[in-house]
Amino acid sequence: MAPDAETSGVAMLSAELQVNLGTELKDGPGPPPRRPDTGPEAMRRRISYFMFFRLVLVALFALILTYTTWLAEQHTLTPGEWLGWTAVASGFVVTLVFAWQIRPQPGVRTSSKRLRAISWAQSAFDIVFAMIAVGLTGGVDSDLAFLFLIAVLGAATMGDRRQILAVATACGLLYVSLSMAQFVGVLSGLTGPGVGAVIEPAQLWVALLRNAGAIAVVAMLSSYLNTQLLSSVMQLGSLRTLNENIVRSLSSGLLTVDQSGIVLFANPTAAALLGRTGDLVGCDCEALLPGVRGHLDDSGGVRNRFELTVNRVNDNRRVNLGLACSTLLDAEGLFLGHIVNFQDVTDLREMERVLRRNERLTALGTLAASVAHEVRNPLAAISGCAELLEDDVGEEDQRLIRVIRSESARLADIVSELLDYTRPRELVRSNIELGRALVELADSFRADPTNASVELVVTVPKQPVPVELDISQLTQVLWNLVRNGAQAMDGEGRLELELEPRDDHVYLRVRDFGSGIEAAALGKIFEPFYSTKSGGTGIGLALVHRIVEEHGGVIKVESTVGKGTVFTVKLPRRAPTLS
Repeated sequence: MAPDAETSGVAMLSAELQVNLGTELKDGPGPPPRRPDTGPEAMRRRISYFMFFRLVLVALFALILTYTTWLAEQHTLTPGEWLGWTAVASGFVVTLVFAWQIRPQPGVRTSSKRLRAISWAQSAFDIVFAMIAVGLTGGVDSDLAFLFLIAVLGAATMGDRRQILAVATACGLLYVSLSMAQFVGVLSGLTGPGVGAVIEPAQLWVALLRNAGAIAVVAMLSSYLNTQLLSSVMQLGSLRTLNENIVRSLSSGLLTVDQSGIVLFANPTAAALLGRTGDLVGCDCEALLPGVRGHLDDSGGVRNRFELTVNRVNDNRRVNLGLACSTLLDAEGLFLGHIVNFQDVTDLREMERVLRRNERLTALGTLAASVAHEVRNPLAAISGCAELLEDDVGEEDQRLIRVIRSESARLADIVSELLDYTRPRELVRSNIELGRALVELADSFRADPTNASVELVVTVPKQPVPVELDISQLTQVLWNLVRNGAQAMDGEGRLELELEPRDDHVYLRVRDFGSGIEAAALGKIFEPFYSTKSGGTGIGLALVHRIVEEHGGVIKVESTVGKGTVFTVKLPRRAPTLS
């Protein structure tokens, strides 16, 4: 197919998508708007079309009256001609008045009830106009009897089945009444070709059967076609509504782009996932999803499933998106563009990361438990032998033995931490007053001479904060955090410990004003055997993280190099119930 045809196909697709689906982003969530082909807008258009046709018809009659009144021969206006001109003038006035009433106004939608009233009023005018035209042009023998048929067709165009039947009945009765009035001589006062002439009964019956039958046939056919049209429109509207509901309800983002990468359609979920507001139609897909253009050429191929990391516009949060691209074809297989479907897989990737981490920690824990078990017994023997030798050697040797005992004790502490980490203890929850527990922990911290230069400031609410926690393990968590904070400040400075109850959770914050942690290390500090301190074992924070998770809580860290670090622990007040 020629390039011009392809361009035309893309343009038509764009227009169709924007008309049928594009308003969803503007209207937001909620019931879909009524489509133009099933609501008041469709009725307004149909009325407008027939009003234009009537305007042309009235203009033709004005030309005919002008010819017969002034051009064909010179004479004074008869009452019939006055009536004709009045009907023509009324036709112009009525059409223009109704056109003004149904004119489209920005932001204003004309109600269906008002439009139905206008269509009925215009059908009534069409009936009167047809009756006057037929009466002035020969009655039974008038060549303008077809105007009654036009009135019925007008009702079919503007209204529904009931209006068609009502107008057809009125036209038939008026034509019969007009013919009978002419037959008995009631119209003899009006002048005109054929008006007032003697009508033979056979001629009357033929005219009545011909015209009344035509009106009936046109009415039945128009009614049938009107019913079929409305049924088709309703089915089409239901199908469009179903399609719109499906697209709008998708939990994944959906973009349709043309051959040049311009967005033709975007569902609301796409805008929400990207953190954007407003209509995405017309945007470059590369601007919305940086890196996607390189995959569009392989839509449906091996590279059609991939992931991208983008920054949401509204909150600048980085999210992982899983995308799939496919080609967009028309019914004849013509390539029109691409379909891009994507989902937020950030939580899934985080779960995979946690799973891999747990698998790695399990392996490390098994190894660490084995090593700790094998080291503990020889270490105890070394420490015992050094203690026995201390009294039987000289002063210099005693100093060396004390070093052996001190380092053995430090190694024993490391082994104990390893065992605590690799062999978790079952939580023993008890009802405690958390504020008092924090004050007691602070007193123990201040009692240690090595912390004499550290100012530990404890902030707790005046009201008691009852919680259901394992106090021994929670104390281990807080002790590790405050000890790390003191070490980060080289044993001197201000250290803050804060308790904040909020709804069904409590928040514990430990803030130091030390050297801080580099951004590259923040994601690793809770991994075992990773430490930012010289000589650190990397077990303390890993143990803290595990204990907090076992309590159903979350621990987060924020740090600025040179300014300090804040650890925030969020814990539920009560043990979670198992459903």
